[in-house]
Amino acid sequence: MFVRVKNVQSNGRHYRYLQIVENFREGARVRQRLLGNLGRLDELLASGDLERVITQLCEQCPSVRVLRAEQAGTLEVLSDQSWGPVLVFDRLWEELGLKSLLGELGRGLSFEFERMIFAQVLQRFCEPGSDLRGSKWIETVHEPGFARLRLEHFYRSLGRLWKHKQRIEVALYERGRDLFNADLDLAFFDTTSTYFEGTSLKGRAKLGKSKDHRPDHLQLVVGVVMRRDGLPVACEIWPGNTADMKTLVPIVQALKQRFRIRQVVLVCDRGMVSAANLLAIEEAGFQYIVGMKMRNLVEVRYEVLGRAGRYHEVSENLRVKEVCVDERRYVVCFNPDEAAKDRADRQATLEKIQAKLAKGGVKQLIANRGYKRYLRVQRGSAAIDEARVKADARYDGKYVLRTTTELPAEEVALAYKHLTWIERLWRDLKDVVELRPIFHWQKRDNVKGHIFVCFLSLYLAALLKHKLAQAALKLPWDEIIRDLSAMRAVTVDLAGEAYLLRSPLQGHAGKILAALGIKPPPLAQPHTR
Repeated sequence: MFVRVKNVQSNGRHYRYLQIVENFREGARVRQRLLGNLGRLDELLASGDLERVITQLCEQCPSVRVLRAEQAGTLEVLSDQSWGPVLVFDRLWEELGLKSLLGELGRGLSFEFERMIFAQVLQRFCEPGSDLRGSKWIETVHEPGFARLRLEHFYRSLGRLWKHKQRIEVALYERGRDLFNADLDLAFFDTTSTYFEGTSLKGRAKLGKSKDHRPDHLQLVVGVVMRRDGLPVACEIWPGNTADMKTLVPIVQALKQRFRIRQVVLVCDRGMVSAANLLAIEEAGFQYIVGMKMRNLVEVRYEVLGRAGRYHEVSENLRVKEVCVDERRYVVCFNPDEAAKDRADRQATLEKIQAKLAKGGVKQLIANRGYKRYLRVQRGSAAIDEARVKADARYDGKYVLRTTTELPAEEVALAYKHLTWIERLWRDLKDVVELRPIFHWQKRDNVKGHIFVCFLSLYLAALLKHKLAQAALKLPWDEIIRDLSAMRAVTVDLAGEAYLLRSPLQGHAGKILAALGIKPPPLAQPHTR
């Protein structure tokens, strides 16, 4: 709706009429519909009617009233809350069907279970921390459903969430297939560890190899399966001393039984490889692409890397060749840039060894595994072993894959290379949701529920990244949250009437809302308290 000035000629004279019109679509054409005729512009100006009409219209416009009151200093601010993040993530939450599903799962509780879980997911993005911190943070967010939530609801919701974990994962998997019309053809699996502050979970949290460099803390191991587009499929939890190789079989079983997946290629790094794991994948009817340890496996070290053959160029920094040993199929990958880096790193190490040998620092060299691999030690003396140096050079820029697929060698290499991108995304998103440390000390299911909240946050973050990429928006995560958080909901009182004001959009906020099809709320609107 807008104002139009229409020129009319009558009896040789020109008149200008003020009209209110709106656009409408008729087939492929856009037309205008007359809503009201205010009269001749010259007569409206001469009589002062135009000014009165404008004044009366402005009195009905909240933004104009508020602006005038602000200029006059008669505006009272009642609250100032964050608005942007809840608008964006609540849209994704509803699109995934989580609002209706969790609403169903929360029946019978005395609080809104769905809003409670959403609040905890949103907290991972905006104010990660303890439940106590979260119960205070929700007061700073403009979401009416949060107003009735209390600290005890944080504690009571996590156990029920974990109870329905598998149902939620399956629902998300099916919803993802509907939204993106893509089956799970490649599944990428990675693990991390998360530690505890305070009393640990009896029998579950244990000391182990810490991936967050806190070996002094008891921990759990968390594994996540992800699709090739970065969307998570499932997460599992194991005791903190579980080796990576022992986590793969349960994941394979879950993919087959819970998600009814018949054909999939599982892509894992070399930390997951064992004879038992590979056999389990094959027995489940899946295929695999896995990285192999080049130095520790005799077959790889001698028969695969020692096999002559020309490399096929896939891209500027990737060349591949296929090697078969009996019925086992390997793909040797070579990266010229990494090879140059490996040579430079080794040369720098050799120069350090030479310098230390010149000063007689033999004991220090032997104690250092990085130096010792190049040394020949005899009766307390040491020298650089040229044969070891030459043998080490065979690995420069190379990695070896084993696969049961019939994919061409270059596609095998590219699929595994995609794992690097997935792992990087996984690390980035772990930083986003701030999984660690965990403060739920007493109830086992609360700890598991907390981890599953982080999984849901991971899903929302990956989905948002996916949608922004479709809109050609590649934005750092901290800028996304910063610009969305700058969008505020300010409640004010004007002569006994409450109004809700929206702060102007800053940075990339407008583009993010547009990418998700979200229309920004009005700058000002009446508000019911």
